[in-house]
Formats: sequence, C-alpha cells, structure tokens
Amino acid sequence: MKLTMDEHTTSRIYDRFSVVYDRTFGRLVQRRQRIAIEHLGLETGDRVLDLGVGTGLTIPMYPEDVTIVGVDLSWGMLEEARRRALEAGRKAWVVQADALRPPLRPQSFDHVLITHVISVVSDPAELLRRAAELTRPGGRIVLLNHFRSERGPVASLEKAINPLCMKVGWRSDLSLAESLENVPLKVEKQIQLRRWDLWKIIVLRHADEA
Repeated sequence: MKLTMDEHTTSRIYDRFSVVYDRTFGRLVQRRQRIAIEHLGLETGDRVLDLGVGTGLTIPMYPEDVTIVGVDLSWGMLEEARRRALEAGRKAWVVQADALRPPLRPQSFDHVLITHVISVVSDPAELLRRAAELTRPGGRIVLLNHFRSERGPVASLEKAINPLCMKVGWRSDLSLAESLENVPLKVEKQIQLRRWDLWKIIVLRHADEA
C-alpha cells in the first residue's frame, strides 16, 4: 500500500515544530533558500508567491522592491512568519491556506517559490499544477527539496525509512519525475551544491515556453 501525507496531521506536526524550527532544520537550509530565490530572477515590482512559507525564513531574503505573499497551512508557523515580516519591514502578506487549494487568482504571480513543501503534501503533482496556474506566462517556479536518489542502494534506503520520516512530517521517497507527470511544467535547470547534497534546487517553466 502506498503511503501518502495527510494535511491535517502535517499541520499539527508543524504547529508543534514551529517554536524550534528556525534553530534546527532552518539553520541547515538558509544558504540554499538564498540561492533558490536568486534563481527566480526577480525584478522591481514583481509579485512572488512563497507557497509553504513556514516561519518566514525566506522573507528577509527577497529584494525590498518586490511584493511577497506567503501561504502555509500551519498557524504556528505563520505566527513566526508574521513576526519576521514585521521585523524585516518587508511588503509581505501571509495567509493560512492549504497549498493544494490556495484562494488565489490564476496567473496572479510573476514567480512562485516552493521550499521543503512538495514532500509534505498529499498530492505533489497537484501542488505543481496549482503553482503553474498561479504563475504568469514567462514566470519561474523554483523548488528546493529532497528528491529520491536515482542511485539504487540510496533509493532503496530512502524508501525503507519513509514510514519513519512521515511520522515527523515529510516524505523521503519523493520522485521528481513522478511529481511532474501530467503537469504542464518542464525542468529548466537543476542545482545541487555538492554531489552528495540531500537537497536540490529545481527551476521550472511552463512547458509551452521555449
């Protein structure tokens, strides 16, 4: 039986995790988050959706001349994000909503950032379809996440530990290729800071764009 994430359970996990997130996992990913934002190619006046903004670690990393909308399902994480946005003095709005059903107009954003979210939702492909709908023509969708290895022994280990990982709020066996099946997006670029890095930065564009 294939295991899937559950939004209700995940939200409760991250509500509890929010008070220590920045001092634990957050410390590991900040450099990669900065690089992911650089690959959005933001310009003055752009409107960017941070889908799964969490505690708002990314908010101070954006240029001051863009508008940020952050969405997250966890109320505890959003409380931290609101505090961080105020402290940074950034033009940012944070909204509690399911990333699979965001209450936002199609093509209302120039670019979308998704960091460490695709492996915590119940339907990764639907998350990408929603992101594609929300992005204007010419925009980028940038993912930062762990994806299942293409190396046999490592992939087997990632599958084996997946039930344990799911108990703490994320999937270790997520395949990028499977997540992109029947999704109108194409991979423009993949960045891995080191050969054995656990995380990759994936730059996506609409499939019908050159």
